[in-house]
Amino acid sequence: MINIDAEIYSEFKCKADKCKHSCCKGWEIDIDEDTLGYYKSLDTELGNEIRQNIHEGEDTFFKLTDDKKCPFLKDDGLCKIIKELGEDALCDICRLHPRFFVEINDYSLAGVGLSCEKASELLFEKKSLNFIICDSQKTISFQELLKMLEIEISKDYLNLTNIIPQYLDEAKVEKILDIFCITEPIDSNWKNEVLLIKRYYKDYLNNLEIKKYEFIYQYILFRQLELTLKHGIKKIIDYAVYSIIFIMLYERLYHDDIEAVRRWSEQIEYNEDNIEIILNS
Repeated sequence: MINIDAEIYSEFKCKADKCKHSCCKGWEIDIDEDTLGYYKSLDTELGNEIRQNIHEGEDTFFKLTDDKKCPFLKDDGLCKIIKELGEDALCDICRLHPRFFVEINDYSLAGVGLSCEKASELLFEKKSLNFIICDSQKTISFQELLKMLEIEISKDYLNLTNIIPQYLDEAKVEKILDIFCITEPIDSNWKNEVLLIKRYYKDYLNNLEIKKYEFIYQYILFRQLELTLKHGIKKIIDYAVYSIIFIMLYERLYHDDIEAVRRWSEQIEYNEDNIEIILNS
């Protein structure tokens, strides 16, 4: 297996208490078997506290507090387990999130999910989208990666500025927003946000910062490359363009590019059903 990492994979470092959207709240955090065994072996006050906050059943996870936070998320935004035991004491999900891994033939690809605001910040700072072949530490471009994976995408389709105009007539944008409207909502605000974008999108279509999202677009393609065998590359391109159009309109309405990417990602990229809804539209 040849391991290839997105350049931002090694550059990523959790913002911890400086993060606006902590990944330690809002969802149940599953605990893997090995880590559960370690927690059960801890003969300390913290070990007792950890065990008291674990739900064991068909799934094993940390019990959330009444305000939907991990019980070990401190008021300062830091993790009590990390502070007292170090990162090695975390369960797999906490240790690896928001990193993701994709296997294509003999290649294992790694990246950082865009639901994390730090990942978006790193990409927006980039002047090129690069990847690292781990064994040799050789840096390659996205085009070179595609060639290694034997995935054919025309250079024109990698250039967002070239491809996006054919998607921007009002009828197509209306259809794209309708698709996002029927995705399974992550929370009670999602549908209202999409409806608000539908109400005002015509005001923004001629004033989108397309070039700014070039590498976000390519990175969205990168994460879904494993689905090319099932859906074909054209569907993956459509998925990425639809996503970028939604993100750009969200940014225009809410005036926050990082939040636009993060909000799209948490709604779509972490729900396989929602990905399929867009791919099959």
